[in-house]
Amino acid sequence: MQKTIAIIQARMSSTRLPGKVMLDLAGKPVIWHVYNRALHSKYVSEVIVATSKDKSDDELVEFLKANSMNYYRGSLDNVLERFMDIIYDKKPKYVARITADCPHICPVWIDNQISALSLFDADVVYCENVGCAFEGAGVIKADVLDYIYKNTNDALNKEHVGAIYITQNPDKLRIVEVCPKDSLILQNCRLTLDEKEDYELYKIIYEKLYTQKHFMYLEDIVNLLKSNPQLTNINKNIQHKPLNIELQTKYTDIWKNAKKIGKFFWQDNP
Repeated sequence: MQKTIAIIQARMSSTRLPGKVMLDLAGKPVIWHVYNRALHSKYVSEVIVATSKDKSDDELVEFLKANSMNYYRGSLDNVLERFMDIIYDKKPKYVARITADCPHICPVWIDNQISALSLFDADVVYCENVGCAFEGAGVIKADVLDYIYKNTNDALNKEHVGAIYITQNPDKLRIVEVCPKDSLILQNCRLTLDEKEDYELYKIIYEKLYTQKHFMYLEDIVNLLKSNPQLTNINKNIQHKPLNIELQTKYTDIWKNAKKIGKFFWQDNP
């Protein structure tokens, strides 16, 4: 398998829930869980936290240092530049872009994406019925980010690591469709850490499922929420940012109908 690195974008200055990456879950900060879950990907050769040089992130960096976790400090606002600084140094074929506010990320989902991209020599992954359980970890060919970095200059692509360009230009990309197994599809819920209600849900998930001896698989989380649907009511009134809603509404059908170069079916051990 060609070289893949995982880059976790993290900062302390979140506007809706400041310091969220250092909030406690089962005795460890959120960032520790995200980092260690990424390490379980068998195709990821290195995990790196991409944070900023801003003094607001000093506390985060001190924790990363104390726990021997790889990190890089770059621009606060130009997150794409942070990624490219790491990419130019590490020279991977693929990059798993991980957001630090999703402490349920699935390493097997990351590995399925890497396998699909490699098998079809694709640029990006498309998943029609991805559901909320797969949020927070997307794999992309590093060359795509390099192209966006060199050819776009708008603030939104810098902040969102080229996601705007990618969403708006499926016709310029080699897309492979990945089909997860039905048992992992979880609709009409919210799994991301933006508000205190999101934190309350994650605390319950970790209290019920997390132990140091047993890895908390995505299937464990999905089964818990399906068996206890009342838990999803905790944060059901929290909305995604308007930009995310706008892009999803406008481009869902365009991506559904875009040309795919192949289809990859979920493997428990890709």
